[in-house]
Formats: sequence, structure tokens, C-alpha cells
Amino acid sequence: MSPAPTLADLQAVHPFTTTEQLVRATVEQAADSGPVELLRFLSRFISWNAGFGAGVAGLASKIGRSRALFFDREEPLRALADRSMHVASFFFDAARDEYDDRATPHRDTHRTLAQAVLKGIIQRYSISHEAATEALRTPLWLVGLEDRTQVGYGHGTPDDLPSIFRAMGYHLGSEVLADQEFSLLDRTLRQRQPELVQHLLRTRVRVADQDHPAWYWVGIHSGHGGGVEMDHFDWAVQGVREAFRYTEPEDHDYLREQVLGGFADFARCHTELFGRING
Repeated sequence: MSPAPTLADLQAVHPFTTTEQLVRATVEQAADSGPVELLRFLSRFISWNAGFGAGVAGLASKIGRSRALFFDREEPLRALADRSMHVASFFFDAARDEYDDRATPHRDTHRTLAQAVLKGIIQRYSISHEAATEALRTPLWLVGLEDRTQVGYGHGTPDDLPSIFRAMGYHLGSEVLADQEFSLLDRTLRQRQPELVQHLLRTRVRVADQDHPAWYWVGIHSGHGGGVEMDHFDWAVQGVREAFRYTEPEDHDYLREQVLGGFADFARCHTELFGRING
């Protein structure tokens, strides 16, 4: 049996139900508080998400350049046995979508699509420039959380097996918990702000010289829509499994601990975000 943690393993070490309750309550509060408060909530949520594209791309690069760490023991020629790029490719799949959504004909980064959500809300409610500027401001605590997110993805850490496997675990957390949160966000706003969601579904807004559907970013990440987060999670699980395949078996117990530790790191960041986002 592979030492790579499964979804069931992650569910066994983290209270997913408690997290779901926290996210739902937070989204409901934002949805019921008024247009500016909802804009502020989504702005902070989107600001945090903005770092994931760079984070997972950095993780793929971190793995890919570590040619001395992942080896096929069945290949007798050492120069032909490194498998770091193979392992990295499973994580790069998520980065590819972040930098250009493949379901659209245009160069749609997920950052651009997220900005379209905010712009659509501002236009729908005719929120003033001054009010929008304040709502879109990134508070200092969120700046710190975003910095921790990049460290979670391995930025500034050594290119060694413990750091890489811990960053892989962080990425697993970002994908599986994001699927949960986006699904709750999509469902809750459809229930509590149906007119707004229907308006955004019909509306296209111009960002970066291109017209974008204003609700698309939320929809594709939700398990009720495109479900890209669980697709990325499945790819990441395969990547972790391949990483174990190309490392020494005697190291597997310790590396599994690192994966679970990275997942726990992400869960703490996630809980902090939703505990403070409406404050």
C-alpha cells in the first residue's frame, strides 16, 4: 500500500465538519451584511487566493529542480534515473489552470477572473470609488497570512525532501479545503443573494482588455460547477504518490509525517482566514 495520505487520511486528522460550519457561518454573515461588507469579504478571500498560483508554480519548480532527490531504482544508469520533473508535473497541472483557464478561449488567469467578480459587484451596486477602495484594502494581518502561505508552499525553504514533502501536504490542504469553501460560497450566495448571483451570471465585465463572465471564477471552483479544486487535488495526490515511489522506503514514515504536517499548516491558515475575514 502506498504511504501517500489519502483523502480519508486527511479527514481523519482534521475536523472537516467544524471547518464547514465556520466557513458557512462566515459566508452567511457576509451575505447578510450589505453590498460593501460582501465586497470586503470577497476581496479578502480573493486576495488570499491570489497567492496560490505563484505558490503551486513555485512548488512545481522546487520539485523539478531537485534532480538529486527523486530516482527510479529500476533504472541502472544514474544519469537517466532522475524523476523530479515527472513528480513536479502533477503539481504543475494546478499552476497551468491558475495562469490560463483552459475552458475559455482567452488568456484568462484565475486572478483576472477573480477580479471580474469584484468589479461586477461594484458595478451592480454602484459602489463609490472611495467605498470600494476601502473595501478592497488588504489589512496587515492578511498580508502576514499571505506571506505564511508562500512559506507553506516552500518559498524560502531548503530544496530537500522534508521541506518538499511538507509543501506538498500544504498544497493538498489548499485544494481539498478550497473545494469545500467554494462550494459553500457558491451555494450560500445563490440562496441568500439570488438576484446578485443571477445578475453576475448574465454579466461580463472588462478586466485586462478582455470581457469576462462575472461569476465564472466562483462557479468553476465550486464542486457544484467546474470542480477544478478536486481535479487539482486528485492530481496532487498522484504527485505525492509518485514522490514516494521515487524515494527510499526507509524514509517513507518520516516523509508521510511531513505531508500531514504541511496539511495541518494549511488548515491553521485556513481557520485563521475565516476567523478574521469579516472583522
